[in-house]
Amino acid sequence: MAVVFVGGILAACGGSKQAPVAKPVVAPAPVVANNATKVPDLTPIPEPKPAEEQKVFLDNPVDRYSYALGVDFGRAVANINVPVKLDVLMNAMHDVIDSSREVLMTETESEAALQDLLNQMQVQKEIDEAASARKALTDQAAFLAKNIQDPRIWVTRKGVQYLMLKEGTGLKPKINDKVQVHYVGTLLNGTEFDNSIKRGAPMEFAVSAVIEGWQDLLLDMKVGEKVRAWIPSHLAYGEAGAPPSIPPNSLLVFEVELLQVFPSK
Repeated sequence: MAVVFVGGILAACGGSKQAPVAKPVVAPAPVVANNATKVPDLTPIPEPKPAEEQKVFLDNPVDRYSYALGVDFGRAVANINVPVKLDVLMNAMHDVIDSSREVLMTETESEAALQDLLNQMQVQKEIDEAASARKALTDQAAFLAKNIQDPRIWVTRKGVQYLMLKEGTGLKPKINDKVQVHYVGTLLNGTEFDNSIKRGAPMEFAVSAVIEGWQDLLLDMKVGEKVRAWIPSHLAYGEAGAPPSIPPNSLLVFEVELLQVFPSK
């Protein structure tokens, strides 16, 4: 059975023929001559150097679609987050394409091997995500510790840090009030995940309806005020994150302008 990658999707295709049984490697026996034992030369034979890569010319349709197929296949293999031996992979392709060669795995063996691959990929994905989540906590702690040293930085009661970009003089919202705001949200690395300005309309919502960090920030603001705020992950989406835009343990960075307050009745 062979592996086919089309558009990045892993699929299994049938194959045939059992693998030949490999002959055991037997150490050479000592050579005895004139009642003396001659020790055989066991110096390793150097591996042959790989052949020089053949230059590819894409000057005809067959070469172009062959190369494009290789690019598509290569991108799919590149997304596999566990080790893959390219020489074995290429040999397998050759075995399938060339009818004079023998496919070394049965369909059942191939299915078992592919299932093992998927299991290993899932385990590695979980390991990578856990490492990334731990790093996110470390990075945000280091950032917040440095950021608070700036004398211009304010801190809310629960720990949201913010920098005043424009002072406000209007009403402060209460927890049950509704507000109208413009905002831009990014991750610590600058990746933007939300932007009301690009959508062309401010957002309106109850203060109590948003994440805890937003609530804490809004209760400190006045109408007309604009700030840049850093919301720790425990006051945002925590260990779960908000896939796919917000990874676990993400420190969120918002520029927020409070446009209006609608007092609750």
